[in-house]
Amino acid sequence: MSNSAGPDSRTVPDVSGQDGATVRRNLEELGFTVTLSSANPKYGTVTLASNWMAVSIQPPPGTVVNPGYPVVVRVYKE
Repeated sequence: MSNSAGPDSRTVPDVSGQDGATVRRNLEELGFTVTLSSANPKYGTVTLASNWMAVSIQPPPGTVVNPGYPVVVRVYKE
């Protein structure tokens, strides 16, 4: 999958500080394929995404990609 911008391209938003469930919903509405990944080594799996806070996203915010492009959101909880 290419990240070159087409006519239906989308800009990856900054999601830092938002809860994981909101992030997933908003990104999927924009047409992205979303994976939530734990940024806390104590947890290997993200369950109940609303209890996790987004700390980063790849590709970085501001990157222009085509719909369906996969994004990985790193989320954290204590």
